[in-house]
Amino acid sequence: MSTARWSIDKWHNLFRMLFRPEHVAFFPHKVFRWDAQGIYRDCFYPFPCEHLLGGETIVGKSVKDVLPKNVSYSVQKAIRMTLRQRMPQEAQCVLSAGKHFSVASVRFFPYDSEVLGFVTDYDFSGKPVIHVTPDHPAIGFLSRQTCDSAPSSKTLP
Repeated sequence: MSTARWSIDKWHNLFRMLFRPEHVAFFPHKVFRWDAQGIYRDCFYPFPCEHLLGGETIVGKSVKDVLPKNVSYSVQKAIRMTLRQRMPQEAQCVLSAGKHFSVASVRFFPYDSEVLGFVTDYDFSGKPVIHVTPDHPAIGFLSRQTCDSAPSSKTLP
C-alpha cells in the first residue's frame, strides 16, 4: 500500500484508461483513494468543484473524522466489503454544508490493497450538480496518449 499521493499524470493516465471524452456524462466529480482503515490517501477532482468537507485537507484523515457518523459507517462498510470481495460496491449518501445539500453517489472499486471511490454529486431532483460537455477544457488530458506512469490495468476490476 502506498501512502504517497499520486501525481496528476498518474490520475490522468487512469482516466485515459477508463474514459473517452464522449463518456463525460459518466465522469465522477471527485475521486478518493482510501486504505483498508478508511484513511484518505489521495483525492482527484477532474472538474473544478466545491468540496463540501474540505477538499485536499482531508488527505491523511479517517472517514470517521471527515464524514457524519451515519455516512462514515456506510463508507467504511463499503470499503471493507470492496476489499474483502474484490468486487465494486455502491452507496448513496446525503451530505450537507450549511444550507447546501447534495446526494453523493459513490462507486467503490478495489485497487491493489486500497479502494478508489468515484463520487458523483446530485441535487435532490436527481440532476448532477456539475454539467460538463465533451469539449470541457478540464478533460483535455484525455486526448493525450501517454502511459508513462499509468496504473497497472491488471489491478482494475
